[in-house]
Amino acid sequence: MEKAVLRKLTVLCIICGLAGIALVGTMVIRDDNREWKPYQADYKEQLLKKISRDRNPAFYERVAGMQPEVRQVVIDEWGAVDRCVSCHVGIEDPLFADARQPFTKHPNPELLKNHPVEKYGCTICHGGQGLSTTFAGAAHKSIAHWPVPMVSKGLMQSRCGVCHKDFEAIGADRLIKGREIFKEMHCAGCHQIERQGGAVGPDLSAFADKDPGSFTYANLEGGHSKQNWVIEHFKNPKKVSPSSPMHLPAMSDYQIECLASYVLSLSQRDFPRQYTPKLRAGFVPPRVDVTVPELELSSDAENNQGSE
Repeated sequence: MEKAVLRKLTVLCIICGLAGIALVGTMVIRDDNREWKPYQADYKEQLLKKISRDRNPAFYERVAGMQPEVRQVVIDEWGAVDRCVSCHVGIEDPLFADARQPFTKHPNPELLKNHPVEKYGCTICHGGQGLSTTFAGAAHKSIAHWPVPMVSKGLMQSRCGVCHKDFEAIGADRLIKGREIFKEMHCAGCHQIERQGGAVGPDLSAFADKDPGSFTYANLEGGHSKQNWVIEHFKNPKKVSPSSPMHLPAMSDYQIECLASYVLSLSQRDFPRQYTPKLRAGFVPPRVDVTVPELELSSDAENNQGSE
């Protein structure tokens, strides 16, 4: 009896050992095929062709000795960890200004100069899932049931407005236009922003801070994200929120993106002192409950509806 039990235990141990070896082997193979590794190898190869060993031997040797690694930026103040730079390795490298993605340098060097990656990371401006190291996982495109994808190009300025309240100072044309459309549509008749406006509809003062999980996505045609909810809501309020009393005139895609950008920028988030933008002397936030003649802005909006 004891021999039979020992034989069974021996067989079981052998099976477990083989399974463990197979599991380790699978992990090694998967690790060698990480999506970001070929990007770093390609970047290293391209960089070695752009620099000279004779002009800067120490730098050349350092680049030649680079090994693939998960690169990340930890922003304690945001409570964020961004691994975007594991793939976007040339984001701050002027030698890669004309390179293809994901190697290319940031398209706005002046903006990056004032918002260095090591201090701000990437997702504070671009959204997405910073901990991911894959294209799909980072939410470059909408992911089923993932409510925080990367911000679309047409709504990028909404992220600027979360921190910067002086839209004119940063040249945020879409935020300026969205605020004007908000006035033209008399949205403040029902919605409050910073104690300005009515109380018929929800207070929008901290709309950007609302949990994406608090929205109902059942009637959306696009991805289940807050930014898509706002876009479709402005196109057809009754369809997205059947119980909503809101009525909006037909707007162009440009107008909708401007209005959505403005609403998605409304935040009451507190920032650490070193991240708080400086305001112009005497700056006073424009009132949003001021009534603006519709015809005055309608013609202006039409002239800009094709703008990008």
